Amino acid sequence: MLKIKRLFYFLVLLLFLCSSVVCASGWTEVRTLEGKITTLSQHFEKGKWTLVMLWSADCSVCVREYPAISDFHTRHRNIDAKVIGVSLDGYSELEKITRHIDEMPMSFNNLVGESLVVAFQYKTATAKSLQGTPTYLIFNPQGQLAGHHVGPVNPEVLEKFILLY
Repeated sequence: MLKIKRLFYFLVLLLFLCSSVVCASGWTEVRTLEGKITTLSQHFEKGKWTLVMLWSADCSVCVREYPAISDFHTRHRNIDAKVIGVSLDGYSELEKITRHIDEMPMSFNNLVGESLVVAFQYKTATAKSLQGTPTYLIFNPQGQLAGHHVGPVNPEVLEKFILLY
């Protein structure tokens, strides 16, 4: 019982500490395609913006977004920004996810999240409910959430946001 109380107090303290600055390290329940539990921030590159695309294999809007988001990633990955995809289909759908990634024009790396966990983390980070996919989160070079957007995004708007931020 004492261990449970300590764990509870530790989690409350952690939520309090991360509440003033939303950082990617709070996203602890994503997995690599190989099944390794990882944090989103472990996939950030120091000094670069990170655009996170939340997607699902059944999302037709996501499919239309992949070429432009992949192009954004390709043009910026060696300069100032990168893209990370997070499938919300859940790890139990890994075969479906990997088949989808193989069939789609994605030039960026992908992770797998459980939809309920990611929805909770999204609400904690943005104070808004996750509405669906695609949803984008953009983290500044210090790893702090700088913005979020639901629905299609224009890469030119992303570029302007990065320049003006």
